[in-house]
Amino acid sequence: MQSFSAGQSLFQTLSQNSTTANATLYGQLANIEQRYLLQDFFANEGSYSIQTIGATSLTLNAAVAINATTATLNSSWAYQTTQAWLTFADGENVYAQFTNGSTTITWSPGLEGTLFLTTASIASGATSATLATAWAAPTANLLTSFSDGSTKTITYTNGSTAISWTGGLAEAVNTQLFTSTIAASSKATIGGVQFYPFPPNYSKLKDITITVGVLRWTLTEVRTREEWDNLNVFPYYASIPSKFFVYPGGDKGGAIGIWPIPSTTGNIITYNYKFRVPDLSIADYNTDPLNNPATITGAGTVTVTNGSTAVTGSSTVFTVTNNAQLESRWLRVPQSAGGDNLWYQIQNISSTTALTLYQPYQGNTASGATYTVGQMPLIAEDFQDMLVWKSLKHYFTSIVDNSAKAKEYQDEYDRKMRLLEKYSGSNTINVNLSPQGRQRNPNSFPYNTIGK
Repeated sequence: MQSFSAGQSLFQTLSQNSTTANATLYGQLANIEQRYLLQDFFANEGSYSIQTIGATSLTLNAAVAINATTATLNSSWAYQTTQAWLTFADGENVYAQFTNGSTTITWSPGLEGTLFLTTASIASGATSATLATAWAAPTANLLTSFSDGSTKTITYTNGSTAISWTGGLAEAVNTQLFTSTIAASSKATIGGVQFYPFPPNYSKLKDITITVGVLRWTLTEVRTREEWDNLNVFPYYASIPSKFFVYPGGDKGGAIGIWPIPSTTGNIITYNYKFRVPDLSIADYNTDPLNNPATITGAGTVTVTNGSTAVTGSSTVFTVTNNAQLESRWLRVPQSAGGDNLWYQIQNISSTTALTLYQPYQGNTASGATYTVGQMPLIAEDFQDMLVWKSLKHYFTSIVDNSAKAKEYQDEYDRKMRLLEKYSGSNTINVNLSPQGRQRNPNSFPYNTIGK
């Protein structure tokens, strides 16, 4: 395999230009070529799973006043940051924002409150009135809105029709008033969450499935916003969704909508998608003096254990993985240090002294070993040198005018391209070397048996 640093070093050597600017140029050219080869010959595809959030009951930590645009939960929201229709104890519905790890939920516009009627219109300057029916909720002082839009904090007494406030009304109002009866410790519910985030390296969706019990359902795409809006005239919930809509941008950019809204928590949504390719930019972290390039840029040693995916560093300063979806580094322990000299893909670097491999280490156990951690192109290892040949071709046609060199490296690139076209015809390699060729399937329909 050829790491980014190794390719960069080879490019500088063959171009006879070791400047920093030339090293940067290789990175730019190699990334362009890698993306082309991935799109044309390799499947840069991945999958990502997330759980549905269905009907959920929440408890409020404090009362919610009329006109409020926030409320506080008694425990932090444990799921991903999202929006959902929330129903309060008084029956009001708001489209609320929930933030992972936070007890605060927000919405807009403010609560309208519940309608109550008085026995008669209320005159200008009044400080009291009579409800048409006795107050059934607990005694409380509640912010209340009158028909003219003014507000007062009114005292309501359980079992009584009398209400009162301080400061007379500025003008006469009719019999309607609105107030909130949402108290601390009351319940609020969501029927389910409709929008789910894509992974951060999402490029283009191939399909989406949802696993309900032992069944996996493939959802069909809604292609227009008009059709999606028509489906969602009102919230509709079900255990088995059937459609999805991709929001490419706007208020729900980077999210996918599911219809009907999932009503059950814990079903698995799986995205199968093409991912964005991470730039080749990470220099080798290397303590192996035999590595190419030979400059020692790392520190410390590692211990690898036969049959284990865990690698432990001593005095190392590994760069911790900040996005598992974009991790593209590999580890090699050379034979000179007791290793098997094979590259192993890194799944995650959890600390400056610990990393995990995708596959168990197959070589002999080695302690205090030198090593190389390098970022690899995502194309198959037999063709990673194509990034160098194409970059050199561009170098000798645009930076240095040398048609002979440009042709030499273009020929090398073309030779590898012919091999790549054969290689990419299948995801497996046919190892049947029989000179008789492929045998006819005896179960096939007898296409011509007359006269045989």
